Formats: sequence, structure tokens, C-alpha cells
Amino acid sequence: MQIFVIFLPMQVPNLPDPMYDAGFVRFDTLAVTMAVLVTFLGAIVLRFAARYLEGDPKRTRFLVWMSLTLLAVITLVISNHLLLLLAAWTATSLCLHRLLLHYPDRVGAVFAARKKFFFSRLAELSLLAAAIMLYAGHSTWRIDEVVASINGGNHAGLPAAAFLLAFCAMLKSAQFPFHSWLPDTMDTPTPVSALMHAGIINAGGFLVLRLAPVFTATPSAMHLLAVVGTLTAVFGAIVMLAQPGVKRALAFSTIAQMGFMMVQVGLGAWGLALLHLVAHSMYKAHAFLQAGSTIGAAPRAAIPLATGALALATLVGTTLVVALSTALHFLLPTSVETPIAFLAITALALAYGIARATSGNPSSLPRALAAALGIASVALVLHFVAGQLLLTPVAPPVPGWLGVFVLAAFVTLFFFQALLWRASAHPIGRRLYVHALSGFYVGTLANRALNRLWPSQQSN
Repeated sequence: MQIFVIFLPMQVPNLPDPMYDAGFVRFDTLAVTMAVLVTFLGAIVLRFAARYLEGDPKRTRFLVWMSLTLLAVITLVISNHLLLLLAAWTATSLCLHRLLLHYPDRVGAVFAARKKFFFSRLAELSLLAAAIMLYAGHSTWRIDEVVASINGGNHAGLPAAAFLLAFCAMLKSAQFPFHSWLPDTMDTPTPVSALMHAGIINAGGFLVLRLAPVFTATPSAMHLLAVVGTLTAVFGAIVMLAQPGVKRALAFSTIAQMGFMMVQVGLGAWGLALLHLVAHSMYKAHAFLQAGSTIGAAPRAAIPLATGALALATLVGTTLVVALSTALHFLLPTSVETPIAFLAITALALAYGIARATSGNPSSLPRALAAALGIASVALVLHFVAGQLLLTPVAPPVPGWLGVFVLAAFVTLFFFQALLWRASAHPIGRRLYVHALSGFYVGTLANRALNRLWPSQQSN
């Protein structure tokens, strides 16, 4: 099942962010982290692809396009110029389009590539419009100079640019209701899926992190990201649980995780979002490259959760989070209050894990508690390190209604996951399963709209 592991956000003093600036490119903590991640995963995926496509007459062409895609992504993450960022963003999409069409005789693959092409062009138009607005308001194309101008109090071009950037990020990172292109690309070779889900899909989150001051100067744009991300996370998790196919389930898992990352940036947890991005990339690359080994495994949704174990786990998870957060407050006092929603989601994630580990096996409770304590402690340490290394602007206060909305959504998801194994015993549960299996028909509606806007030229 989809388990959201959340790290406790802390506002800690930042060390100076080391940066090498050569005008068009920059190498700060964010850029170096992303470049190393893309290079490492790219090397693994390329090596896998060389074996995966052995004997394919178009293997060399495939590897060339994949290498060009990786080059475009690396250029994207180190760019310090709005136009270079746009060019790399576009090149990444166009190179990926060639990879998606590796099997042009597959009708599903061709249609998915067309849908991805359409959404990508919308994202690029939004990014172009935002870049022009930022240039007009700050008289520079350099990202660091735009950021410095905004931090200096010049908010020209905002909030329109912020909302355009938010729309661009939502399109690129498959946020609801623009998500359907991602699961439709499962006809592509597995190395492309691994690269797309572990690297390229993160471009939306990276864009928000790179231009974080634009969003902190426009709180309403951050609120939009948080709301859309919450809806995407819950939607993706529910639909994922109903998918019988491994790759399609992983696709909706990616949608859910990208939604969760948007919640993090929408609430101003910048360091947490970067950690989530890195961790998800590593996990998802491994998951796709090992997808074949999961065939025949028991569906996680079919594992029953005892009511007593679930109640005890909820109590233990809540107590553990309260104790750790209280200790952290005294050891590292901060001037910014930690959003209650994050603490509650942490408790729910730990509670679900403990319940899964102890249902039907109460003797495993000590090991489950030790694991939960270790996970929570490591998460706090990692986020503390991220807060020290990543120079980020101070986020605006989270409004009460937004915190309640996020919390209510994840509490609902928690109970849905906990009770899912009983769904087949109730008519409502069976109907919900059928609708979830079809993605609640959002993809079908998107396909019909695309066919009207861009009719296929194929005779069939």
C-alpha cells in the first residue's frame, strides 16, 4: 500500500550556501544534489538499457536519445538563466518524446506520446510566459539576480508569474487532473519508465525549489500547490491500490508521491521536499528496474489489519511523534511553529507501518516499535542536515484552513488504506474498486478532449 513517510520540518539557521556562478550556470547545493542524482541514476539506467535492448536493431539510436535526455536534464538543473532553463526544459521533453516512440507500431504508445507532447507544450508556454514576466519586472534573465531582486522587495511580475510557474510544475509533475499522460506511457521500454519516474518527473518540484522566492512572495500560489498536491496524493494512492499491473501501479505511486512533494513545497518545507525528491528517485528507479521480480507477489491491499493492532498502533505512533517533537523542541528551539498537519501525518504513517507489522503477530511489536523509532529519528536527522545545507527563504505562515484540509485528507487516506482489505465484503467497496481501477475516468475524459483538439491522423 501507499505509505507516505514524512519528515518533521524544522526551521533552523542555514549555513551559507556555497555556489559557483558562471553566469549561465550555477553550482549550489540544489544544483549539485540534482546533478549528482541524475548522473548516478542515468548511468545505472543506461547500463540496464544496454542489456535490456540487446538484439534490438534500434538499440544504438535508443541509447543516443537517452544520453541526450540525460544531458538536457543535467543542463536544466545547473542553469542560472531563464532562457537556458526553458531551452533545457524543452529539450528534455523532446528527447523523451523520441524515447516514448521507440515502438511506433504500438498504438497505445503513440497516443501516450501525443498526450505527453500536448501537456509538455502547455508547460513550456507557461514557463516562457513566466520568464518574460520576470524579465520585464526585473530587467534580467539570470535566476540569481531575479531572486535577489525579489528578496530586495521588487515584486514586479508577481503573482501572475508565480501562478504560471505553478501551472507549469503541475503539468510536468503529473498533478491532478493533468496526470493521465504518465500512466498511459507504460508501453514504453522499462528503462524509459525508470528514467521518467526517477528523474524527469521531478522537474516540476525542482522548478519550485529553484524559484522558491517567487512563491514565498506569492503565498496564494503556494496554497494552490498545497491543495492540488493533497488532492493528487490522495487520488494517486487510492487508484494505485486498485491496479493489477505492476508498472501501472508504480505510475500511480509516482503521481501520489509527486503530489505529496507539492504539499511539502506548498507548505514551505523546502528541505523536506528536496529529501523526498532524492529518496523517491532512488526508490522508483529500483522499483521499475526490478518490476519483473514482483510478479506473483500477494497484493498488499489483501493483507488484513486487526482492529486492535490498528488502534494500538495509532496510539503508539501518536505518542512517539509527540515525544520526539517535544524533545526536539527543547534540544533545538525554533522561532517558527511546526505545522500540526506534518506531525499528524508522521504519526499516521508510523501507525500504519506498526499495524501492518503486528497484525496477526503481536510478538513483533517490540521490533516494530524499534523500527518506528529508528525511522522517525533518522528522518529528523536527515531533515536537520537538509535545513543546514539548503539555503531557502522563510515560508509564509500556513493558514489554518489549509492545515485542516491537508490533515483531513491524509486522515481519510489512512482509514481508507486500513479498511481496504474489507472492501470486497461491501457493495460500496466493490463499486469503488471498479471506479478506482479506471482512475475514476479522468484519463478517459482527457483522451476524449485530446482527440477533439488534436485528432489522430491514423485511419484506424
